This record gives sequence, C-alpha cells and structure tokens, in this order.
Amino acid sequence: MDLGFQKGSRSPMGSLQAERGVCTSELMNNLPPLQTKARRREDVVISVAGGSCDEDSQAVAAVAANAEEPEEEQPLTPLGRMFLEPELELFGLCTIGFQNLVDLPQLKQTLRNTLLQNKYFSSIVRKNKRGCPTWVHTEVDIDLIVFEPTGISKADMAAPDFVNNYVAELATAPPIPYTRPLWECHVLNGTTSGNAPAHIVFRIHHCLGDGIAFMSLLFASTRLTANPEKPPPIGCRSRTPQEQQQLTLRPSVVKSIRKMLIFLWNTVCAIVYLLATLLFLQDSNTVLRGCSRRVEREQKRLVHMTIDMDDMRIVKKAVGGTLNDVLLGMVDASLKRYLQTHSNPAEKLRVRAIAMENVRKSGGLQELPAMMEKGSKVRWGNCIGFWIFPFSLKQFSDPLEHVRAAMKVSDRIKASLGGRFTFWVGTVLAYCGVPTLTKLLTWREITQTTLLVSNLPGPAEQIMLGGNPILHMFPVVAGIPQSFCLYMQSYCGKVTLVVMSAKHIIPDPEIIIQFCFDALHEMKKAAVSLT
Repeated sequence: MDLGFQKGSRSPMGSLQAERGVCTSELMNNLPPLQTKARRREDVVISVAGGSCDEDSQAVAAVAANAEEPEEEQPLTPLGRMFLEPELELFGLCTIGFQNLVDLPQLKQTLRNTLLQNKYFSSIVRKNKRGCPTWVHTEVDIDLIVFEPTGISKADMAAPDFVNNYVAELATAPPIPYTRPLWECHVLNGTTSGNAPAHIVFRIHHCLGDGIAFMSLLFASTRLTANPEKPPPIGCRSRTPQEQQQLTLRPSVVKSIRKMLIFLWNTVCAIVYLLATLLFLQDSNTVLRGCSRRVEREQKRLVHMTIDMDDMRIVKKAVGGTLNDVLLGMVDASLKRYLQTHSNPAEKLRVRAIAMENVRKSGGLQELPAMMEKGSKVRWGNCIGFWIFPFSLKQFSDPLEHVRAAMKVSDRIKASLGGRFTFWVGTVLAYCGVPTLTKLLTWREITQTTLLVSNLPGPAEQIMLGGNPILHMFPVVAGIPQSFCLYMQSYCGKVTLVVMSAKHIIPDPEIIIQFCFDALHEMKKAAVSLT
C-alpha cells in the first residue's frame, strides 16, 4: 500500500521534507537564521480541554515548576549528537489504539498542555557558532505536528492490516526537517486493527530521548480510566519482604570477595566479547540476516500480537527467572524453528541479538519531575547502553530449557558492567568531539549481529489520554541497520509482541511471531505440568 510519502506532496509527513540520502550535516548547515525567545516559568499555562489547572495536568505542572530554566541555547547530549549522524539517525514510532474516535482539536490541546511543556519538544536543532548542535526554543505550530493524513480512503483505513502497514511505511519515510521540532503525531480515525476505532502514531527523533524517557513523559500526561483524578503509578516496583530481608543480611567477607571477583570477571569477559565482535566476530549468514549495507532504508513489514502476561508469569515462576528471560527463551525457540523450516542447521549457527539496557540508577519508568531536575540520577535523555546476547538454538526436549539457557546468559551479563561500558565509551567519545566515531563503533556492533530485542514496561492499569481510554500500544524504532527487530510492550496485564523486518529479507514476519506464541504455549504447558 502506498501512503504517499513523496517529496513535494502534502503527505502525512506534514510539509516538504529532505530526501533520506541527504546528510544531516548538510540539512543543518542550510538552516535559516531563527529568532528565539526564552520561556519564563510564569508564561507556562497548564490547562486541558474542558477546564484549566485541574488534576489532568499536575504531573506536567510539577515539571514546569522543578525543571531548570530553559536557555536560549542548550547543547545536545553526547548520545543525542550521535543520533544526528548519517546511517544512525533513528526515529521512535509509538502506536496507541483508543477506545473511541480521536477528537483532533482536543488532542492538540492536550498535547499542547503536556508534551509541549517539555522544553525539548518545543525546541528545534541548529548549530551554534562553534558548529555544535544545540536546542533552541521556538514557537510551535501544533497543526504541523499533530494532523490526520490525507488521501486515504475509508476502505483502506478500515483494512485489518492498515495500521501495521502505515507504521511500516512511516519507518522508511523521509526525516523530519530541522526547521521544526523533531516529533510528529499522526491521527488515524476509522481503523479496525486491534478492535480500536482510532490510533495515533508518535514519530519522535531519538535525539530527544530514549524509550524510557518518552514513555515516562507520555504516561505523565495520562490518567487512570478507573480513577480520572489519579495518574498511573510508575517507577520501580516495591521490594517483596523476602527481597528486603536479603538486603538487610550482611554477607560474609568470603562471599563478598567471591561476588566481587565474579563481577569483575564477567565485566572483563563482556568487554572482550564486545571488542571481538567489533573486530572480527560476525554472525552466520542466514535467512534472518541482511547483507545490504543500507538495510535500514529497505521497505518494511510489521506484525504484532497481544498475549496474556499471566502466561509469561507462569513460565517465569516455574524457572525462577524474569519476564525478560521468558521473552529471550521464546525468541530462541522461535528462531530455531524458523531456521529449521528454511533448511538451516540451527545448532551450528551463530545468531546473536543486540539487547538495550537502561543505565539509569533506577530501572523502569521514572517520575517525570525527577527526570527533569538538574543533576538527577534518572535524568532525561538517551541513557542507554547495549549488550550482545547469543542464542543457543539447541534442540531441547523440555521447552523450559530455552528459558533456562537464556537465564544463564542474562544472569552473567547482568552481573557485569558490559552495558554501562558501551554507554560510557559512547559518551566519552562524543564529549571529546567525535560523535562520528561513536556512531561508527555502534553501527559496527549492530551490523555484526542478526537482530535487535527491546522490552519496554507500561502501566498495569488501563489509562486514558485526553479522556479517551487506551486499548493497546506498541513501540518500534526506525533506522536501525538490522533486517529484523523484535519489541515487547507490557500494558494492562497484556504483552504486545512486535516484529518489524526488511521485506525483501524476511517477507513473512508473521511466522516468527506465531512461533513465539507457540513456544510460549508449550512452555506454559511444561510449567503447569511441573506443579
């Protein structure tokens, strides 16, 4: 389906945009001069459609009160500058399905009073006199950012796969011009995907922040459906009494030394593994791996499936692991089966995934005011590292062994500083003025592997945005030089699995996601039989 993302037309992308092949530096050098105006705290008005200064805006009001004063110019973070580099210019795409049709004027008012109160979402990127990209506050035309696409018939909009196809085409659309804020919101009314009559798709440049940052901002703009006066509870889960008791116990000196030595050894092994991958260790050439250098620009296919989180919890409890371990075990089993259906001897292949890690002091979603405070340990921005996860792809008689094999690897990785090491190296190199080198090293690590796996947490209770209940949501990242990416988003007791692939390399991602579902079903049966 052609959605009309063409240069020179009034497309869902808003105004005229540059071709994907134009370098970021060229686009920024051609920016016209811009008169900027710093906002004052007293100029920030918090209100929503149908009222003003009410409970629906308390979280964002707290940010406006506690955040540092916006400056005329503010430099981008080191990793933010890396995401402006060609070949690694990434966009996050967050799709949200609603219970009712979206009222466009009300949505614009809601976003004007929530997301636009974040200084990064109301700024543009331009170079200063020293040639460094900076954030510059600008007056935002909300009509250029939040809009309904034109030229799409009602029949196409009502097609079951319309939303998936729309997001897949948006993943290869031209970049947002630097003359306006680097985010958009596409409103799709009249859809049927996921039993939701309306969807919105946020398209956000990765230099604005990572998935945790955006989701924390988004959820701070929502309220619980069951209690419209309350925001959704976010942040880290509270420790169980058993976990709290273990923390209060003082380990012996021998155990402490042993734990420290294991931690150091795991860190050294993780760093050596990263360096080996950077220099020579490459994944096997399989039907899953693209050989094209520009695979991120290839046409995409996207499928998603919703599963019950309780099924994953049953497996998690049976093996004593985490939901991440269950996800990796499902992916391991599904990849083995997919490779076997294509006559590849799975056990003899090297197939690895890039797994993202949130390196903030506190994991999970964060309270938005804390993220925006100066010197915060859970600061806004791109606070992400990554580690490389090797899949076993072995034939197990017990399906739960796939999860146990994943646990052995993930426990070893978590007991190390491998993910933080990648974040520190990238940050130091970017601070030294060489974001291009950071981009080259990251690009090399990604292209030496087969796929990317990411997991984002969501609220446990149903929430609503602008008074409209949210039925489901799922994120993807566009621009990653991988032919195959898998994402997991939890929300309201459900888990949404998403697979996005390069169409000419993996034309049937629905088979992979079905294999993941089948693997979970087999693991659940094995877990129930144990009890």
